[in-house]
Amino acid sequence: MDLVEQLDHIFSPRSIAVVGASANPEKVGFMCVGNLLEGGFGGRVYPVNPGLSELFGLRVYPSVTAIPGEVDLAIVAIPAELTLSTIEECIAKGIKGAILISGGFKEVGTEIGSDLQAQLRDIADRGGMKIIGPNTVGFVNSTIGLNASFQQTASLTKAGSVGVAAQSGGMCVYIVHALNNHNVGISKAMGLGNRCNLDFDEVVTYLGQDNETRVIVLYVEGLEQPRLLMNAARQVVKQKPIVAYKGGGSEGIDKATLSHTGALAGKYEFYKAAFTQAGIITVGDMTDLVDIVKALTFQPPSVGNRVAIFSAQAGPGIIMADKCQQLGLRLAQFSPTTRRRLRQLVSPLNAVDNPVDLAWKLNEFDACREMLRVVLDDDGVDVVAVAAVFYGSNIELMRAVIDITRYQEKPIAVCLDSPGGAAYAEINALEDSGIPTYPLPERAITGLAGLVRYGEIVRAIGR
Repeated sequence: MDLVEQLDHIFSPRSIAVVGASANPEKVGFMCVGNLLEGGFGGRVYPVNPGLSELFGLRVYPSVTAIPGEVDLAIVAIPAELTLSTIEECIAKGIKGAILISGGFKEVGTEIGSDLQAQLRDIADRGGMKIIGPNTVGFVNSTIGLNASFQQTASLTKAGSVGVAAQSGGMCVYIVHALNNHNVGISKAMGLGNRCNLDFDEVVTYLGQDNETRVIVLYVEGLEQPRLLMNAARQVVKQKPIVAYKGGGSEGIDKATLSHTGALAGKYEFYKAAFTQAGIITVGDMTDLVDIVKALTFQPPSVGNRVAIFSAQAGPGIIMADKCQQLGLRLAQFSPTTRRRLRQLVSPLNAVDNPVDLAWKLNEFDACREMLRVVLDDDGVDVVAVAAVFYGSNIELMRAVIDITRYQEKPIAVCLDSPGGAAYAEINALEDSGIPTYPLPERAITGLAGLVRYGEIVRAIGR
């Protein structure tokens, strides 16, 4: 059984055993069974606890070996000292994967914890089992309604095309929530925890071949064998972008990360350089992660870095131009033909330079659409940014953006603010048409910069 087939048994299981199922609502074993049922998982769920007979209307089995038929995945939520015999029992049952939620292993920083994890890895490797964790929140496969975690909100995850692998369960949840809150859906998201014998390189390889994943997001604290991830990433980025957020970049943070997932953080500069060489886009904060991933999810990579800006008000256009300069993007120089045609279309009061001031024409759908078309047809323009403060007359501009992008392949992003949610309908219409929309001018440019960067990566590595 190859890696992809084995991980399919984990991430798309037909049957799941929950070892340590509990009738106590405060226990993880109770939450895991409840989340599997609430999330809408369509396979079989087998609670395991020798002290129970029924839970959520399901029969509870005294042991894994007592379960009739095959089991693809085990969720293990029991004390650390009991896990070795349980994993051996799961292997004897033929289970190919386990989520080991239990803590008390390498992350505690003791010799006993490290030895226990080493034994766990040895048992799993010999038995042909892959373990997510230990010390993990679990994972979600939103495309099949599977919440294999103790995080209840994971059942609400919006399905989409972004795969998330995080060393921290908490950061996994934060990233999923942040992306969902910005209209970006998730294919699969997992907390890898201590990475007993399933590490980032294998997950990247798997997600790279996953038809439901278009963009891969990594949250990394520390790696023992970074070269494995870099080698895997070089292959995957030919087809899909990878965005990485490196935690533990501050001086003196190693002790905190070691006690979190049992990994030393290492020098941030070394990681960033290695990620860049492997074609991974590195971000420094959650906002940039969301903005770049959103653009990569909605739009194709850019063939160049020349940006044309349209602004309903002059100020946001100037801010966008400033942000372009900060991020190494160039303001496009319009051709004489483009300038001549724009001169015919814009108000006589406005210039036809880049940024293009759309004032006095915002309520004219045909004029807005034609101005966008003329600029997008200019060979000196690679990407387009549009900014508008929300009010009634700007709606025609948004309609024009939606209409023109049906016939254009160049990337485009929109900044449209939404006071009190007033523009949610317009924002949803834009994003339903594949146009990433941002609340602030700088963030729209950050998103476009991600498309430019991935275009550079694809050209450098080659598809």
